Amino acid sequence: MNARQVLIVDDNLNYAENIAEILQIDGHTTRIAASAEEALPDALGEEPDVIVTDYRLPGVNGAAFIKRFRETNTHFRAMVISAYTDATTIDAATDAGATFMAKPVDFALLGRWVRGSSA
Repeated sequence: MNARQVLIVDDNLNYAENIAEILQIDGHTTRIAASAEEALPDALGEEPDVIVTDYRLPGVNGAAFIKRFRETNTHFRAMVISAYTDATTIDAATDAGATFMAKPVDFALLGRWVRGSSA
């Protein structure tokens, strides 16, 4: 298995910690941020292989964060997660070059996706 550096951005820290714990069991290194604004300086200091972000965040939404991050970094995969599965949210995620996954997240599917298998 290829261990990945994963940045998780979610204002629900309990949810983010659950995702981090599952991914750490798989051998990945994880970092958590509660907002895009908090994640951007952190992510710029150490480029993640994978970003998993909630769509609805305080301030900049997850899709906009991914777009902004892609301006200076192109070698990462992104997933936007959300309990809101309306076309606008899904389209924003895919327009940002991210995979979309509905909450509650299927942790087994997320783990396969982080490892590089399709979701």
